[in-house]
Amino acid sequence: MKVLTRALAGALVISAVASHAVAQDAPDWLGGPLKKPLSETRIGITVLYPGSNSYQAMYAKAAEAYAAKLGIKATVMDPQGDPATQFNQLQDMISQKMDAIVLWPTSQNALIPAVRQADRAGIPVVTSNSPIGEAGQPYIKAHTGPNDCALAKQAAEMLGDAVGGKGNIVIVEGTPGYTVSIVRNNCFLDVMEDKYKDIKILGSQPADWNREKAQKTMETFLTQFGDKINGVYAFDDGMGLGVISALQAAGKKPGEVKVVTCNLFGEGWDAIKAGWETGSGKQSPIDDAELAIRTAIKVVNGIEVPKSQDIEIDKITATNVDKFERPSW
Repeated sequence: MKVLTRALAGALVISAVASHAVAQDAPDWLGGPLKKPLSETRIGITVLYPGSNSYQAMYAKAAEAYAAKLGIKATVMDPQGDPATQFNQLQDMISQKMDAIVLWPTSQNALIPAVRQADRAGIPVVTSNSPIGEAGQPYIKAHTGPNDCALAKQAAEMLGDAVGGKGNIVIVEGTPGYTVSIVRNNCFLDVMEDKYKDIKILGSQPADWNREKAQKTMETFLTQFGDKINGVYAFDDGMGLGVISALQAAGKKPGEVKVVTCNLFGEGWDAIKAGWETGSGKQSPIDDAELAIRTAIKVVNGIEVPKSQDIEIDKITATNVDKFERPSW
């Protein structure tokens, strides 16, 4: 195994793996013959910010492991949530003439010029987890990841039912302006407005997908609204765990305030078992990473792929949590 080490301007290279495939037979999922040996296939992967939470960290780790398993040459990079750094990473991949790029974008629109450059250079781009802005859609070959609208609608139903269809809730958002944040907000509100008209939203504040910020945000909500809060919707489980820490510090009992999130973490699974978390949505970073890589390999080999593909999601509550394996992230 050979390790590639190339410094990228402003970028933290998590890992760069090149492994020679033992056999060059086309994998069963490819759907056609290999036009290029896997051992000669070079894919650049840039992930939003693996240092920000365990989902992204597991995604990066899974991408590295899956690339090694397939025997492709893959470089996994961390732009640390900075669009300018990720822009530079994309340009470096273009100059290296990668066979394909997997992009978990840090920005909906700031990266579009670089994605266009890749397309013009004949390098296919697959966006992963979070879609790029509408203006960038003509320049990508496919998008893979969770159905964020479906996850948000599940969360709305779980929280609405948990508080009995009436009461007061607060919302802990992701990063403002980020595509996933927008979708997980709007689709949640759609269900609330259509189905749970007696539920009032007391406040909604961003915590940037950060557990510690979410804890502080919830502490502020508790100071503002106190016992008026019946439920909380957090855009992801990492922030939900921060919310639970604030509730515990405030002397609340398990289940006294209903907490619902998206993309369940291992600690969230424990919290559901313990009664602190009401429910969450199944979303695997391993599935997320592997589907993106498979899609990129298909595109490299001229296999037609859907413009958008979803990973499996499911609704997880105390009534069915034991049917699901505890997440390893």
